[in-house]
Amino acid sequence: MPEQKVLIQKKEPLCTFTMNAPKKMNALAREMLLSLEADFNDVVADRNSRVVVLEGAGGNFCSGAELSLLGSGITAEDAYREMLRIGRLIKSMREIPQPVICRVRSVANGGGANLALAGDFVVASHEARISQSFVNIGITLDCGGSYFLPRLVGMAGARALALLGEEIDGKTAVAIGLIYKSAAADELDGEVDTLASVLARKSITALSVIKKEPEREFRHDAGGGPRTGGRESVHRSAG
Repeated sequence: MPEQKVLIQKKEPLCTFTMNAPKKMNALAREMLLSLEADFNDVVADRNSRVVVLEGAGGNFCSGAELSLLGSGITAEDAYREMLRIGRLIKSMREIPQPVICRVRSVANGGGANLALAGDFVVASHEARISQSFVNIGITLDCGGSYFLPRLVGMAGARALALLGEEIDGKTAVAIGLIYKSAAADELDGEVDTLASVLARKSITALSVIKKEPEREFRHDAGGGPRTGGRESVHRSAG
């Protein structure tokens, strides 16, 4: 029986999606992307799930797009379509009425980091390893990064994260305004549960309206989601 790419646990008022490819640090393969997009679309109608948590199995959040999606064996058009698929997933996360908390343990690289930033709250371990690693493999910023980074850390901070591709830990990510909170590894679950409990007591209608207000620009981007870069963004640089 094929392994489920996304595990779903519902314990009112919480719905938890767990990316389930621990041997690949939960890299975003096509099957996982399709499953996550469907799951986020489906949870909209579940009024018993008032808060959604996204996490990764095996101690990491997500290592980014699986390299087979961007490798030399596929055309630029195919790779571009996969990037648009990630953009649609991010759009789904941003548009559901429920608040989304991303629980980040250890690695959140490239597209995985920006997947986390698509959540309404990111709570990471102090030791989390977060990076905009695109430049390190010769591709441009993608998967919503060009939208999220300047809005979270300003243009100077966005340029530093994108151009250097360096890892930062959870504490640093909080200090620069990239994420909401960090916690010791053994306190991470408690911090997420506390935040979820607070959010679950709020009006879902009010939360939904508040979420939508800053998202108006999303609707003007290609594909209806945050910018995912052009076709050139999936090519390795010549130099």
